[in-house]
Amino acid sequence: MTGIRVAVVDDQRLFASGMRMLVDAQDDMTCVGTAGDGAEALALCATEQPDVLLLDLRMPVLNGIETMARLAEQGDDRPRVVALTTIRRDDAVLAALRAGAAAFLTKDALPEVVTATIRDVHEGRPAPTETEALDLLRAQGTLVESERRDEVLDALTAREREVFLLVAKGLSNQEIAASVFLSEATVKTHVRSVLTKLGLRNRIQVVITAHERGLVRA
Repeated sequence: MTGIRVAVVDDQRLFASGMRMLVDAQDDMTCVGTAGDGAEALALCATEQPDVLLLDLRMPVLNGIETMARLAEQGDDRPRVVALTTIRRDDAVLAALRAGAAAFLTKDALPEVVTATIRDVHEGRPAPTETEALDLLRAQGTLVESERRDEVLDALTAREREVFLLVAKGLSNQEIAASVFLSEATVKTHVRSVLTKLGLRNRIQVVITAHERGLVRA
């Protein structure tokens, strides 16, 4: 099995080294490098092409949000981002999720939560902190001003709309499959189609889009 390639970006070198040791201790993943700021992160991603990037949000030179914006310019080959933060209810966390981060971790997260998040993000599954992301969105999210908030769904088929709304409620692919009587593989196909048609990066952006358009109850 090919291991998950992980990069760690944090200006606290001791923390970054600790994360590297944790990642390298796993049988199914390896740390391909660490960086101390956003500029170093971009160079690291260009040379090592990690699958998952653990990215601190507050750093010198380029902060996490700016780094994500630069990575977004590179298209779909960019790594899946897990935002690192010291504070759960932080405006920067919500900004990172809007910008395409697949999940977030607080720096005091348990090792098993860190490794589970890396695996889930790599596989496109809901991350352990998705519930916290939903709570953050409910507390700080802003409704989109639009005459027709559901217009975002126009590009989707009826089944894709159904899957979109179930993802937005925080259901896993397995839970969606049981709910709509489809195989999990078929649900995964529908989720990928939804992301592609709507130009969304990951499941959490589905959640954000739906909540901020008032398509699901917060």
